[in-house]
Amino acid sequence: MKMKSIRTKLTFLLFFIALIPLIFVIGFYFLKNISKSIDNAKSDGLLRNSIINEHITEHFEKTFAVLRTVARNPMTIDFVTKSEHTEPELMEQTLRRTNDVFNDLDNMIITDKEGDQLARSDSYPLINVGHRRYFHEAMHGSEYISDVLISLANNRLITVLEVPVFDEQNNAVGMVQRDYDLSDLQNLVKNLSTKNTRVIITDGVGNVVSNSEDELESNQLVPMATNPAVSAGLAGKTGSMYVLSSISQGSKRERMLVTYSRNEISGWVIITERSYSFIWFDVIKSATTAATLGGILILVIALLAAFIAEKATRKIRAISALLEKSEDSDNSLSLSDLGDDELSQMVSSINKIRNARDSYRKDAEIDKLTGLLNKATFERLCRRKISESQPGTFSSLIIIDLDHFKNVNDSLGHQAGDALLHDFGEILRRLFRPTDLVGRFGGDEFVVFLNDLPGKEIAISKAKRIVESAASVLTGIESIKIGASVGISSTPQHGNDYDSLFSVADKAVYAVKESGRNGVCYGSDGAIKL
Repeated sequence: MKMKSIRTKLTFLLFFIALIPLIFVIGFYFLKNISKSIDNAKSDGLLRNSIINEHITEHFEKTFAVLRTVARNPMTIDFVTKSEHTEPELMEQTLRRTNDVFNDLDNMIITDKEGDQLARSDSYPLINVGHRRYFHEAMHGSEYISDVLISLANNRLITVLEVPVFDEQNNAVGMVQRDYDLSDLQNLVKNLSTKNTRVIITDGVGNVVSNSEDELESNQLVPMATNPAVSAGLAGKTGSMYVLSSISQGSKRERMLVTYSRNEISGWVIITERSYSFIWFDVIKSATTAATLGGILILVIALLAAFIAEKATRKIRAISALLEKSEDSDNSLSLSDLGDDELSQMVSSINKIRNARDSYRKDAEIDKLTGLLNKATFERLCRRKISESQPGTFSSLIIIDLDHFKNVNDSLGHQAGDALLHDFGEILRRLFRPTDLVGRFGGDEFVVFLNDLPGKEIAISKAKRIVESAASVLTGIESIKIGASVGISSTPQHGNDYDSLFSVADKAVYAVKESGRNGVCYGSDGAIKL
């Protein structure tokens, strides 16, 4: 009974010694996770804003470049200044050919200094826009992007980009404009939104350009100037704040974490809203996970304390048994059996077995040349990530095939080829996140799997960087250059299982190969040469 009492007391003592720091660690983790969740929400919002900002800037810069070219064309100047003597068919045909570079349904228009439209790239009737602000800006010689307005031709929400046409005396005698239908931007915004995150874009006067949560009426301007984030963005600031905002289309209002930024070329404000309660939900969910793990750890600690206490008292019982049976000639137990030497030897043996096992496992999972995942391991982990991904999440599979690698082996030998493959593997390892899967399928074929992406733009951008990195790898002979043919597939667009994604990405690689190599192909969209 006395021995049992000592074992019980020792068990509780060890348990509470381990429990006290564990409680402090869980509490510290919870407090730290609150700040981390808020910072992650801010970073996520600013990332979405940045993607939209780059999209708007790229489209508007391209539009202005085309409009300037048309405005400075002598045929355009002559058409605007002498339109009463000129047939518009040739000008309309020129506008349509020029407008084809955008590959959309928006139209280009030429207007004279009275505001009368002289030619359009579409079939809508010609109208007078003399009362529009963008027309007056053009007549003052300024390039301009209008706020959101309702098209007089088709009654849709648009913004207008215009460039003035100057005569030989540098007087504004008309303008070339291009309408931008906001439905294209609405689709991008919806792709970047989630169940708990809303993306909104407003123009320079606070009218909603795009809203990921609500479908904008084609003939109705919706103001949003009361949101303080809009005012901050219009003032040229970038940051985050908490505001009261409506949820969905109901009357309920709650605290939202808002990140905002301003597009310099258009003056539009990009806003990402995330429910503060949902941020807390993430914190509570993480805390629940931590508490669950803590509970399991407490149970482990209790079992470990009991084990240690039992082991310590077992030695005492063994010694007592030895003393009690010391007169028994058949007793083979000796005190040396309880010494530290034997325990140390056992631990050493276990460690050797464990190290050997870990070494065998690593050899079976890792490509020895590059240190990346081998084919079997990559496929297994990739299938698991796809099966465990939440519905609606965006993931991409990237297949990379090095171009002209055979020339390196043929000219410099396989040792140089192996060194090149190792260097390229290191490039891929640095290029991607620790949570991404990077592997080598053998030869000069590499694979990457990215999950939890906001959209395909990130995967395409990464693929372009792969091609650029491959082109920068030194082979040892200046005349031998390598490149990379990269194919991309994504969930859910190209399927929701590994085989479907691999098939689409593999076909995309061959599409790049057939188009001349050294490029990127997203699904069946066609190769992008770099």
